[in-house]
Amino acid sequence: MLKEKFQKIWITKITGQQVYIFSLVLYLFFAFLQNSTFHAYLGSRPFNLVSYLVVGLLILKIIFLDDYSSIQRGIIFLILILAMISWLNSKSNLIIVMMAFILSGQGVSFREVVKYYYNVTLIIFAVVVTSSLLGVIKNLIFVVKGRAIRYSLGIVYPTDLAARVLYLLLAHAFLNFEKLNWKYYFSYFLIDVILMKITNARLSVLCILIMIGVLIIAKRASNHPDGISRLFVSMYWMAAPILSFLAIIATYFYDGKNHIYTKINHLLSGRLSYGSLAFYNYKIPLLGQKVIEHGLGGNSGLRIFHHSNQGYFFIDSSYMRLLMIYGLLMLLIVIGIIMTISIKATLNKNFVLPTVMLIVVISCMVEQHLLELSYNPFLLALLTSCKPINHRVKGKFNNE
Repeated sequence: MLKEKFQKIWITKITGQQVYIFSLVLYLFFAFLQNSTFHAYLGSRPFNLVSYLVVGLLILKIIFLDDYSSIQRGIIFLILILAMISWLNSKSNLIIVMMAFILSGQGVSFREVVKYYYNVTLIIFAVVVTSSLLGVIKNLIFVVKGRAIRYSLGIVYPTDLAARVLYLLLAHAFLNFEKLNWKYYFSYFLIDVILMKITNARLSVLCILIMIGVLIIAKRASNHPDGISRLFVSMYWMAAPILSFLAIIATYFYDGKNHIYTKINHLLSGRLSYGSLAFYNYKIPLLGQKVIEHGLGGNSGLRIFHHSNQGYFFIDSSYMRLLMIYGLLMLLIVIGIIMTISIKATLNKNFVLPTVMLIVVISCMVEQHLLELSYNPFLLALLTSCKPINHRVKGKFNNE
């Protein structure tokens, strides 16, 4: 009997979706812990090893389990090679991991991806928060003059905690879009109020409020084919090129002597000035460069914080990070991916996906989480299917 069970397991066909979901869950687990104060016990080595393992598995999926034409496969491996060069130059593996997941998505249900993302990250999030409240790991607390006390609850920084909640709510809204009503919107609002009290993270709190508004518009677009709401949603794809351009140009021309610039920079907690410093200290690379940063996250960041931010330097905007760390080519590729996802979803009358992407694009103007899969799973929608599927889809890039 036992022998028969082993034989059955041995001859069971492994599907591309199984490889993909296994890789996703494995990576999410270690990536989430890497961004928590559990990092003090684990270090970076397990996360890096898992990153390389996952990239290897996904490349094997592309080679042996996906069905692409020669041209499509050539394009995929060209982008992967460019991402690998960017990774080697920047010494940051986020770009190769994200590209591997994006480009190996054929034959995978995007809804399943978001479902696993939501369930796995929610469970780990609960464990991390509980561990911090019980004193198992540190709950880093930041006190800023003129602002409320900010708690991180086991995450490396309060704004990262707020971003965690934002992306979890986006995933929840995506999965429950058909059922969304005022009860859901009100619960999102209550979570937003509590989040503001705990983190005082203004951007993510504002993004959640905007999220509620655009979800209402998306629901109207789904229910009224000829309404103005559908016109609004159909233009969301333009947000990525416009807002990324504005974020980079505003940073490039930042002038500390300009009164308006100074006000905006103050509202953004100095992000424009630090981004401008990146332009001053580094050239714009084509395919990545190593940028030395010292952020406020974690124990080392808390020490910088308690020394009046002496030595602090961090590029917050995801678009600035793409440009200055991963290179101009990677910036253009990622913006193209975002636009493609939104356009294809709109054409397929899937109005929740471009709505979610709009919030991601807005948040990433001043936050760094665009390439961090444990925050943002929505770039994986490029080649995955928005309908549950149980078989491989042959010979085409699909997002149906």
